[in-house]
Amino acid sequence: MQIHVQLNNGYLPQRYTREATDRYHAQPVESFPMMLQDIPAQTVALAVSLIDYDAVPRTGFPFIHWLAANIPVMTELPADFSRQFTGPQGQTSWMSRFYQLDDPYFAQHYAGPNPPDQPHHYTLTVWALKTHLALANGFYYNDFRDQLAGNVLAKDEIQLLAQ
Repeated sequence: MQIHVQLNNGYLPQRYTREATDRYHAQPVESFPMMLQDIPAQTVALAVSLIDYDAVPRTGFPFIHWLAANIPVMTELPADFSRQFTGPQGQTSWMSRFYQLDDPYFAQHYAGPNPPDQPHHYTLTVWALKTHLALANGFYYNDFRDQLAGNVLAKDEIQLLAQ
């Protein structure tokens, strides 16, 4: 399986990051489109994560920007997929007690890249799944990882720069 994301001069288009006009609590909320190729024929569903490991020096932990599971099999996730998707989406790092952003919206939707200091590398991972995962909206990353165990047919991971 392969992930393809349209970049602008090597970066995620800023309409999905720092220059986003569609925001919630000052965070970009329109998820970027992605194309998927060579999805195994036996795939029942897809899962996605977007994590900023470059955030560790600033926050002390990798920053989770998006988790989604049980996505119908498709070769393109269109722009703004996160807000249209009715399946389970997981807690982002905005729900951390360190941010004091008590808003359940970020427990169930994409919260786009918005690096505060310099361009960051964001790790986008897509899994082709053998079965639907037993997850509900607001799930945590550890539960997501537990559910992936033994249920993955294929996986691809790419690094995306955002400023």
